[in-house]
Amino acid sequence: MQTLLVFNFNGTLVSTRDLAIRIYNGIAADKGYRVIHTEDVGWLSSLSVKDRCRHLGVPLYLLPVMGITIKIRYQQEISRLPAVEGIPEMLRALKSEGYVLRLMTSNSRSVTGLFLEANGIDLFDAIHYAHNPFSKERGLTSFLKQSRAAYQEIYYVGDELRDMRAGRKAGVRTIAAAWGYDSVELLRQGEPSHIVHKPSDLIDAVQRFG
Repeated sequence: MQTLLVFNFNGTLVSTRDLAIRIYNGIAADKGYRVIHTEDVGWLSSLSVKDRCRHLGVPLYLLPVMGITIKIRYQQEISRLPAVEGIPEMLRALKSEGYVLRLMTSNSRSVTGLFLEANGIDLFDAIHYAHNPFSKERGLTSFLKQSRAAYQEIYYVGDELRDMRAGRKAGVRTIAAAWGYDSVELLRQGEPSHIVHKPSDLIDAVQRFG
């Protein structure tokens, strides 16, 4: 039986942190929240979402609205961003070795397609388009509902603590991509099956432990 790998999009395949910070800082300037300075990024990446909001002065109840606002503004630029270095080679290698690849994203169908085509990584067997960027657990569970009996092993690859928690609750192995949003220390709290520091490490992890 084959192995299935489900990839998160933002932060895992494409580095969107600088874009997210730029969009957030524009909102913060209008709303009176604390802006994010370059020297604060590393420290903030080690905090939970709740603690980040507390530090920045963003009310938690407004987080979903802000997330959707940032998501909408993302759509104007993501298709022009490059994939994380090493991602195209890693995906092609996995595909050539017979792994089944799927993708989860809250970005629009058109933007996602343009990004994948521009970076030469239109390699996914299926893509799940989630409407709410804060419902990863529900989206992943739904996406995998019909997959369990068909695959020997299933991995979910993401770059945030909430990805790790969503994968564990969905009952699949998780791989933490350390090049994304959350620090390694924060990712470890989600008890991932593996932590990888560059895309080529992911191939080794799956082959060695899969």
